[in-house]
Amino acid sequence: MRNNPKIIFFSILSFSILFFSCSEKQEKQKKTFNGVWKSMGEWYDSRAYPYKTIDTQIWKTAFENMLHRDGNKQSSSVTSWEALGPMNFGGRTLCITFNPIRPQSMYAGSASGGLWRSYSGALGVQAWHPIPTGFPVLGVASIAISPTDTNTIYIGTGEVYNYQNTGTGFSVRTTRGTYGIGILKSIDNGITWTKSLDWQLDELKGVQDLLINPLNSNTVWACTTEGTYVSYDAGNNWILKHPVQMATDIVMPPGDTSVVLIAAGNLGSPGTGIYRSTNGGFSFSQITNGLPGSYDGKVVFSFSESSPNIVYASIANSFAGVGLYISTNQGLSWSLKSTEDYPKYQGWYSHGITVDPSNSNNVIAFGIDVWKSTSQGTGLIQKSYWSNWNFSATPVGGPEGPSDYVHADIHQAIYMPGSPQTVYFATDGGIFRSTDNGETFSGHNGMYHTQQFYANISNSSTDSLFIIGGMQDNATAVYEGNPAWRRVIGGDGLSTAVDPLNDNRVYASSQYLNVYRSMNKAMSFGYLSGLPSGSSANTTFAGAFEHCSSSPNKMYAARTEVYRSSNYGDSFQTGPVLNGNTIIALGVSPLNCNYVFASVTPVPNPPNSIYKSIDGGISWNLSGSGLPDRYYMDFAFDPLNDQNVYVVLSGFGTEHLYKSTDAGISWNAVPGLPDVPANCIVIDPLYPSNIYVGTDLGIFVSADAGASWISWNDGLWDATMVMHMTISNSNRKLRIGTHGKGIWQRELLLPGTTSINQLTKIEGSVYPIPAIDVCTIELKNIQGQALEIKIYDLNGKQVFPKFSISRDHNTAEIRIQKTNLNSGLYLVNVNDSQNQKTMRILFR
Repeated sequence: MRNNPKIIFFSILSFSILFFSCSEKQEKQKKTFNGVWKSMGEWYDSRAYPYKTIDTQIWKTAFENMLHRDGNKQSSSVTSWEALGPMNFGGRTLCITFNPIRPQSMYAGSASGGLWRSYSGALGVQAWHPIPTGFPVLGVASIAISPTDTNTIYIGTGEVYNYQNTGTGFSVRTTRGTYGIGILKSIDNGITWTKSLDWQLDELKGVQDLLINPLNSNTVWACTTEGTYVSYDAGNNWILKHPVQMATDIVMPPGDTSVVLIAAGNLGSPGTGIYRSTNGGFSFSQITNGLPGSYDGKVVFSFSESSPNIVYASIANSFAGVGLYISTNQGLSWSLKSTEDYPKYQGWYSHGITVDPSNSNNVIAFGIDVWKSTSQGTGLIQKSYWSNWNFSATPVGGPEGPSDYVHADIHQAIYMPGSPQTVYFATDGGIFRSTDNGETFSGHNGMYHTQQFYANISNSSTDSLFIIGGMQDNATAVYEGNPAWRRVIGGDGLSTAVDPLNDNRVYASSQYLNVYRSMNKAMSFGYLSGLPSGSSANTTFAGAFEHCSSSPNKMYAARTEVYRSSNYGDSFQTGPVLNGNTIIALGVSPLNCNYVFASVTPVPNPPNSIYKSIDGGISWNLSGSGLPDRYYMDFAFDPLNDQNVYVVLSGFGTEHLYKSTDAGISWNAVPGLPDVPANCIVIDPLYPSNIYVGTDLGIFVSADAGASWISWNDGLWDATMVMHMTISNSNRKLRIGTHGKGIWQRELLLPGTTSINQLTKIEGSVYPIPAIDVCTIELKNIQGQALEIKIYDLNGKQVFPKFSISRDHNTAEIRIQKTNLNSGLYLVNVNDSQNQKTMRILFR
């Protein structure tokens, strides 16, 4: 998430590639201005454009239609989506709350993976499980549990840090965050949920903090982007009590609910300051005594339980800390205790303070790392070091690093009720805990798969147990057949690729198109120095690169121009600048590597555009007419005819899938998808009528080339933001990378169906692997009389080598000769008119 990746850049000598071991040493680099600012801005830009705001109501309506509309029912299948993880480390987490009566029951709000619960205090392999709400909940920024009835739970949704034009010099869209739908309430311990504060306006909003009056549980407070609300009837009705926007925190002193403190403002929003009430919140006055004259970041409070008159405040500018302050009179006046810059450049995003419940002198401050003072905030000592994280496949439920490691970017720290030495931390890498009052730490993320994956995820064509993908602030993850994924590279992981003919050759990248290559199946990587360097000014955060699946030596990468390589990335040639805007997506035909599409952003030269090259990126021309002005997120080609090209669109208010039948000269809408941003598309290479589209509300599939669509979200909960998809040819499964729920997989549809009830009964074995001249397939359990054999290359093109079949009742032997075939992987589809099976063969 920082501008500079969390790695050490090594020099590349001549044309050789230096390989290095991915360990925690790669991360020991000074962190500078972070990437979450850029990535959240791009997330919002792509969904709001060409407007200034996201129409959240359209998104909510689309979710309701997905659940209830007859024409959009989910498929009835014997299989559903299977979560692959990662299960051994977490993703961005915004808040933690404990059941006040049974503290081992705790809740976590993730940034885009919804609400989670643990019954074990986050301990163990099976520590966490999701809580579906029945609503399109992505970001959960606040949770409150009634102290008198712990079955009553409130959650505040949305992750929003900026409010419209705030005078910061940044556009309205910058860092706005993810969808929020208001406040939800459950009165049966999370089994069912209802809307409490239901925002219907077309504006992205967020609920930053919730507080239940401990002496009157019918009174509930909510700090929101719109100001501070209160409900006096347990969430049935809400009143805007304090109108200052971007309210970030609200607290009451233990045992005295007449005093209420509110922190308001962030990123320079109007009215930034601390506000105090002495009449239970009926009126507020701004407090300035002892506080800094001005600051433009956010403020976070913490009251002392043992000394109720003492309250601390962590105050920051947007991109630097201001100071740690203390009040000994419940917030009426303040004094500075420390100017240690523990928030650093995260003053707008993640910092705060918590107080030892048994000793008001002991405070833990946090931002990038954890700091501690035993003298009321003076003499802060750093206790954790984000750079010590462990890149190996740490065990599920394990510590994830040495005892001084807590993942960077800490959003909250909270003491466990009844355990004054035990502190939990919500970070961009999930949940961490200290049992010795902030001296040592361990990760506790068993089964907490809340990682935010970016495009592109990728997998081996021959090894069904190999997947690689990049994540927000969690490096690049490698799956090798078990829930304990390992990490490589560092920083924010972005696009990846695996050579379909040699899965030892793997590519990965970090922010702003820093691309790396491995020749040993992602065990170590070397930096591709042949790719011209760039910056955030001419490169999108998730810089695009693709290779050609039919000739994987050919690669393309993009900044404001497209670079091309014909030697696996050893060197690149620079193409012309397209229109001066940054490029966000590339599409390469699997049938012709010289046939390339590129989509650009509208900044600084609107509108959005698509360019096409037919000579391998040497020259480019604008693609044709028929497309609305939206962000064009991903391309797909008909595997049998690359004149048929598809593109998916983000934003709202238009169709989200367009098709060209003339190689991009003209485009026509393909209707039937919900009006929500579409992020990715993939076509089954064996059955081109089966098209899959990934959206902000999950997966939709057509089995008739786009004539009709069904929701294909069986097994996923609530809303699932799908960022990328890839087909695993070796086991015929579709895999999705989600932004907040890790990676999932599911069996592909059979041709002409909308379910996968037709289970494969044919059994088959292949030998030898690899084959030199002849490959043999032995089949069992053949049911029908006729036996149809079709052989395809990885691009879905049917090939016709010489082969022979010998059959005896329900068994058969197929011998395939290499004649007319190149070395490489092929798929053999066997159909006996009742069932079918797809197997892979490999010729050396």
